[in-house]
Amino acid sequence: MKTRVAFVGTGGISRAHIEPLSEMEDVELISFCDVDISKAQKAAEPFGAKSYENAIEMYDTEKPDAVYICLPPFAHGEAEIGAAERGIPFFVEKPVSNSIETAIAVRDAVEKAGILTCVGYMNRHRQGAHRAKEILAEDPPVLALGHWIGGAGGGWWGQKHLSGGQLVEQTTHVVDLARFLLGEAVEVYARATKGFVTGIENYTNDDASLVSIQFENGAIANITSCCAVRVGGGVGLTIHAQHAHLVFRDWAMHLQIQRRDGEPEEIRGEDNIFGIGDERFINAVRTGDTNQIYSSYADGLKSAQITIAANESMETGGPVKIEAV
Repeated sequence: MKTRVAFVGTGGISRAHIEPLSEMEDVELISFCDVDISKAQKAAEPFGAKSYENAIEMYDTEKPDAVYICLPPFAHGEAEIGAAERGIPFFVEKPVSNSIETAIAVRDAVEKAGILTCVGYMNRHRQGAHRAKEILAEDPPVLALGHWIGGAGGGWWGQKHLSGGQLVEQTTHVVDLARFLLGEAVEVYARATKGFVTGIENYTNDDASLVSIQFENGAIANITSCCAVRVGGGVGLTIHAQHAHLVFRDWAMHLQIQRRDGEPEEIRGEDNIFGIGDERFINAVRTGDTNQIYSSYADGLKSAQITIAANESMETGGPVKIEAV
């Protein structure tokens, strides 16, 4: 029997999941929902699937086995809570929201329903991330330096009240990988600058930001974001332990490992990382085995909480404690 999958949101990130899912013999893409019905129809057409404007109507009509929620940060909430109330497992793209209140409401609905969830922090599915975690379990991290440097976008992405800004929407991948490897955060302190990017309609994002994070285990991290450059840039995370030096680089997060005692290692980042995560989610839906669900909704909320708190620090000018929610 095939796992019947529906989609809420048919923007660019949805296509990263539609393609690998469509190639799985045990998956059927049954319906697509978008506030722009023409986009839902276009996504549905190749699969002979149904199209909807309203997620709740789609859930009640199609009764999918699982749903992929691929929405902008500001649009989360109703689709997730509706799925939870109907007992439908869901995969949600990061960040889970740009609002901590919305994320908590979804988390509570998920916990009440007891459903399976997965957040699209794809780096947690990389072999390099798990090798680094093994090393750091024996040689605790001291310092991490991360970055996501690139160019600015328009539309909702360029409007901070909708996207949360680059840190919340994009650099969240680096923050989440740091959290996966260094542990839980207890405080953040952030600074931002703007005014360099021009010529983009309604643009209100920070052009660059610096975020310092204090972790429970005493480790510290500094993570920089910039979307004002047209030359150079890149993505990466460097972690220093007493006896190991770990460098993740590029979008694929290729990992280079240097250890005080031992030969250097290099682990290439997987090209098909979305497909790997999708296969693991579908397997969990089919079997109930969650051993390869590395970021549940409750866990993804904690990564979003760091970046949302950093935005608060930018506004207030002071440090912000990461409280248990």
